[in-house]
Amino acid sequence: MKFIHAGDLHLGNPFGGLSVTPDWLTDKLQSATETAVHRLVDDAITAAVDFVVLAGDLFDSTTPDARAQLDLVKELERLATANIPVYIGFGNHDYVVDWQRLPTFPKNVTLFPEAVTTYDLQTQNHETVAISGFSYTQRHITTDQVAQFPMKANQADWHIGVYHGAVGEVGSGNYAPFNLQALQDKHYDYWALGHIHVRETLQAKPFIGYSGSIQGLDKTETNAKGYYMVESDGDELVPTFTPVAPITWVTASLRTNRDLSTVVQYVREQFAAKDEFELITLELITEDPNVLSAIVNQQLLAQFVAAAQPTDMFFIYDIQAQTQDQQMPLPAVDETYWSETVADVFTREQLQKLGLKQVTDVAVLDHFLNEQTLQELQTAVQTQLHLAQMGDEYHVD
Repeated sequence: MKFIHAGDLHLGNPFGGLSVTPDWLTDKLQSATETAVHRLVDDAITAAVDFVVLAGDLFDSTTPDARAQLDLVKELERLATANIPVYIGFGNHDYVVDWQRLPTFPKNVTLFPEAVTTYDLQTQNHETVAISGFSYTQRHITTDQVAQFPMKANQADWHIGVYHGAVGEVGSGNYAPFNLQALQDKHYDYWALGHIHVRETLQAKPFIGYSGSIQGLDKTETNAKGYYMVESDGDELVPTFTPVAPITWVTASLRTNRDLSTVVQYVREQFAAKDEFELITLELITEDPNVLSAIVNQQLLAQFVAAAQPTDMFFIYDIQAQTQDQQMPLPAVDETYWSETVADVFTREQLQKLGLKQVTDVAVLDHFLNEQTLQELQTAVQTQLHLAQMGDEYHVD
């Protein structure tokens, strides 16, 4: 038996965190998630899978644009032509407000309703499979959804649970919170989870885990994205990760002593050979004061944007400064005050008071004031202090 476990397609959601993008890159970004879905369907047809499970958030909203809807329907029709059934549960982003307003899906598609429901199918090798799942009909679910799932069906060779939600205590979370023990107690052969955008295994045997998103949409969603190809092996269902995202967010460190007149060409040469397109945060390790200054005032980033070409397989959208020893040395008097105050200044609470006083939405605060952002702010301030010190020596403005 063989099937695909995927979720969190978020069709219709634009890429975030890119302040400037050339026209040619905008076109590439707009089609990235569509390309990932197309590759998934190609693989499903080539491998002749028995079925496909999509564990929620196919769309990024309850009112996806026409392009997103048409693209998904087109890919589902390709699976229909190949006689591959598809089982879909809607999540907290694309929860169903009105079932009549959904796109017209082909007949190979089964939609899980609001209540937990189990469907049966027979594979090409005449194995029986029970698939249980549900769909969101509102953005938040705080009730115990796991309790609605039946125990493993004795008459089925395999029983699979499809669940869009987050680990947590029932009543204390908004996204169908569950605990691992509750899933284990159902004795299913596989739990296909959706909701978080990173791959995460909660239990290896029998498998309980998230396949993650199929295309990273901002700098927090790094590394390869794709789906799980799940195959039976004896009495187990074993997932194998398969990447399909055409664009990957990465952080790359590069050490150079090139000056400002040659550093752009040198860096571009280092990233020329790429198989898939990368959006790069560049950590440039240098002691050149003019290069450091150009990083801080965004002039170097502007040069990289201007130099970018449609034939490139990379785009540098952010540059972070580092010195050769990875630390920005400060004047002795500044070092003392820095070490005494840094832990108190660069905190979520302090930065919220300074710049986000009116923001109360926890999700927004989590997005802007995460650990990575706090570290970037700390590094930027440290770089400015370092340049101030170097300015006296090198006369850098």
